[in-house]
Amino acid sequence: MSTIQKPQRAFLAVTLLTVIAITTVFMVYAALLATYTGPNVSVQSMSGEVQYSLTNEDTSFSSSPISPGNGSEWYARVYLATPPTQNVKVVWTLENQTGGTWNNPQNVTAFTSPTIGLTSSTYYIYAFSSGENLRTNNYNWGQHTTTAGTYRIVAKIYTV
Repeated sequence: MSTIQKPQRAFLAVTLLTVIAITTVFMVYAALLATYTGPNVSVQSMSGEVQYSLTNEDTSFSSSPISPGNGSEWYARVYLATPPTQNVKVVWTLENQTGGTWNNPQNVTAFTSPTIGLTSSTYYIYAFSSGENLRTNNYNWGQHTTTAGTYRIVAKIYTV
């Protein structure tokens, strides 16, 4: 009886080893067949600058510093040179320099703009909280700069 069981055990062991070997070969072979490489992805950067104006006239905006009087009107916009085509929102914040550190006076985060659809041409984004991205809807920052000092606008652009 024990002589009959030995060959059966040997046959079973050889069969199991063969099945494991064949399965391993098929798994490795299948993994090699499932490897695909996609085309290159070119991510575009966005370049631009914040520009200021004392009058909010289209031709008066510049990236040069301005010097409005206390509480006098002044405006900001972002100029983007050939941005990628995408939808964005802009968070506009006023900062004041105190003792060499930039901070947010009165915690003025004026607003987040509505969604703006950028195209791949030169683009101006005005500081507006509702309506359309128009110069006539631009925000007057002078209402928050009634104390003498050094101020700046930070415009953070986020994809939507």
